[in-house]
Amino acid sequence: MNNTSLVITILTITLPIIGGAVGYFIKHYIDKKRELLTEVTKERRELYQHFVNLIIDIFSGSKTGKKQPDNQLLSKLFEFYKKYVLYASPEVINYFSDYFQYLYSANGETNTLDHNIHFRKLSKIMKAMRTDLGLSNKDLGEDGEKIFRALITDFDKLIK
Repeated sequence: MNNTSLVITILTITLPIIGGAVGYFIKHYIDKKRELLTEVTKERRELYQHFVNLIIDIFSGSKTGKKQPDNQLLSKLFEFYKKYVLYASPEVINYFSDYFQYLYSANGETNTLDHNIHFRKLSKIMKAMRTDLGLSNKDLGEDGEKIFRALITDFDKLIK
């Protein structure tokens, strides 16, 4: 046997083994990443649902006259922030931070907030959350402001 046929025989045997090993590690990496993303998405769903529940409770409380004290509202939002900061996408974190900065500018007095800006900031958060979960935001408005349409009686005035 000459050197060329020996090299061809060795390559014929080793290349499939190397290719199989590389393929295994790539598949293992993809499976681990998918498993992690599935867990993160599951956690995000729960946390985002908690946020939506909190916001809707605030709206329903203000309509029934049982308005929560501003400090209690901020406390609940801080609790949410502690839980979601590890799981939310950078977009959601940035919009939530923008919202908090807006609340800080009002010195914690939610009754002094411009409702249009307030709802737009909240709807941007929810729109980003929906995007995070892979949901469509088609026809929800540029900033997602139509998300609150069912909760606001003077919606048309709000979005103009």
